[in-house]
This record gives sequence, C-alpha cells and structure tokens, in this order.
Amino acid sequence: MEGNMSFFKETAERYESELLNSIIPFWEQHSIDSEYGGFLTCLERDGTVYDTNKYMWMQWREVYLFAVLYNSAFSQKRYLEYADNGFDFLTRSGKKPDGSYYFSLNQAGSPVSTEIPDGAEIFSESFAAIACAELYRATGKTCYRDEALQCWKIYWNNVGKSEQNPVLPGGTPYKRFGHYMIALNVLQIMKTALQTDEFNKELEFTARMVFEFCNPEFGIIQERTKADGSFDLNSPEGRLANPGHALESMWFMMEYIRSSGKKILLDRTLKLTVNTLRYGWDKEQGGIISFRDVLGKPLPEDRQMQKTWWPQNEAAIAALSAYEMSENEEFLEFFRKIDAFAWKYLRDTEYPEWFSCVAIDGKRVHTYKGSRWKGLFHLPRYLLKCAEICRRLE
Repeated sequence: MEGNMSFFKETAERYESELLNSIIPFWEQHSIDSEYGGFLTCLERDGTVYDTNKYMWMQWREVYLFAVLYNSAFSQKRYLEYADNGFDFLTRSGKKPDGSYYFSLNQAGSPVSTEIPDGAEIFSESFAAIACAELYRATGKTCYRDEALQCWKIYWNNVGKSEQNPVLPGGTPYKRFGHYMIALNVLQIMKTALQTDEFNKELEFTARMVFEFCNPEFGIIQERTKADGSFDLNSPEGRLANPGHALESMWFMMEYIRSSGKKILLDRTLKLTVNTLRYGWDKEQGGIISFRDVLGKPLPEDRQMQKTWWPQNEAAIAALSAYEMSENEEFLEFFRKIDAFAWKYLRDTEYPEWFSCVAIDGKRVHTYKGSRWKGLFHLPRYLLKCAEICRRLE
C-alpha cells in the first residue's frame, strides 16, 4: 500500500506538470486566433498551422477544456477569457438559422461545411452543451445556461431523427452506441454545472442504453445494434468494437454511479470495464487497440492496425477510476501498463504535446499535434482526471 501511495503522488505530480507546463502552453501559444476569434487546431509537430479552417467539434471542445481548467484547482483568469472569447466567436459565426451549428468554418468564420460522412456532425451540439454548461458553472451567466439547454435539445432531437432515417431496401437501420454514451456524459455535466435534477430521468435512460450495446455473447460493447436492439454479426459495421469508446463510457458510468448513488450498477460496470481492458489490450505489443472486429475478422482500411492517442487516455481514466471504486489491483496494473505505453510511444520528447497515432508495433505514423479530430480535449482531460484521482488516493 505504501508503494502505491508513493506511485500515486509521483503520478499526480508528473501528470500535473505535463498538463500545465507542456500541453496547455502549446495550445495557448499556437491555437488561439487573436485576429478572428476561435481556435486553430490543425497544428504540425512544432505548432505551425497547416489548415486554417475551424472544425466545430474541436472549437467547442477547446472552449470546454479552458472552462474546466478555470473551474479546477489550477484556475487562471486567462482560461476563462479564452473560453468566453471562443463562445462569442462560435455563437456569432457558427450557427445555422435553426440554432444548430455548421461542421466547419473558414478562419474568418464563414461556413464551409454542414455535414460529414457517417453523420458525425451530430455531435457538434453535444460539445457545445458541455462547454456552455462549464461556462455557466464558472460565471452564473444565463446566456451560457440557455445555450447549453438549447444545444442539448438539438442534439437529443437529432439522435432521435437519426434512428428514423430511412435506409435503402438492402440496408440495416442501426442505433449507435456513441449517441448514448455522449448523452450520458453531457447530462451528467449539465446536471452538475446547472445544479438541477431535471435530467434525472434522461440520465437513467441513457445509462440503461449504454448497457444495451453490450453483446452478452462476448461481454463486449459493440458500436451498433439493429433498430430492434439485436446485434448484426454479418457486416464489419455491425461487428465493430471500439475499446476506447467503451472504456470512456465506463468512467462516465462510474461518475454517474458516484453522483447518483446507484451502486446497483457498479458490479456490472466494473465487470464490463475489466472485460474491455483485457479485450482491448495488445498482449504482444502493448497499448489499447483502436478498433476490433468481435469475430476477429478483417476491418475495412486496416483500422485494427492503429493505436491512437485517445483510447489510451480513456482507458487510463477508466482503469484508475475502477481501481478507486474497487481497490482491485488488476485495474491498477492496467493503468500502469497503459501509462507506460502511452508515455513511451505517444509523448513527444522533443516538442510539447503528443502524437496522434502509432502503428500496431508502436512505430510513429504521423507527427502532427492537432487536426480536425485532435484538439485540446482527450489528452488534457486525461491528465487532469487522473491527477485528481491520484491526489485522492495518495
């Protein structure tokens, strides 16, 4: 136990230093657009901008993260200023007439695109909702609360619409796991930040839906079910498993259990967490594999051959959270292994910030630090969450 306590202290210090002395300064220096507003997120290894378009996921995620930092033990006035300026830019330039958001803007704020493949633009309003909720927590200004509520309603309405979209006669209508796991997180943040109980029923529903995507045959969450809740094992889309997504949802669930007191969900959550850690961990090369086919069949575009940064981040939070709630040493051992892999292969020792991806054997695939999909979100959230847990455990 004494050895664990010293490990937690050292880990908290290491994570806090990485967050405050490397990650945040990198984005402060290279991402903030002081000319037009908003954030530039497509950044090369040294922070050079290679694409000036502004992608809505990354914009709202950066607003969220700076607001979270302002609300944390590491609060700085400038963090709130960054978040507030981002909010002003996005609500001024990013909105469509119906109150939803474009997917991308040019640097000055003119719309570039509305939709992207596979319907992923649906999540823009979910990230806007959590960003505005954190801004409301920081300031108490009703404009932030109102925008958070509106964005949540748009997001949840769009989830319902997406499940009603017609498919071609030979197609399969799906429900998507990501819609519900993100809803669980959004509702949890809004309940806390807005200090309201109005989301309790929706929280119970989304928590229940997260488990509906666990295929009992494998004990693993799949990314899609058919409209009737059954599992499609006849196509790569139906068989897709994303261990990082599943583990992210498990620490969302643990936070829900902690705040709601619904400990009846804990055993199932811990079992699914350990199953997913065992399933996602590469026993030969180390690291969490980004995508897997539940029947072990090939995935399109060799997606199973990558290990991206964010599944490592989310798996680490899940493992450490599970250890805190169970004191099961297997969870701590997984955290140690994930920590060692991520810091060895994904952390850049020459420049600040981390790489986005390595191949299955740990060889570097890209050198960029930011993109339309990688911004100030998963990595700093992981560092902050894990440091907070370690401080409680030391």
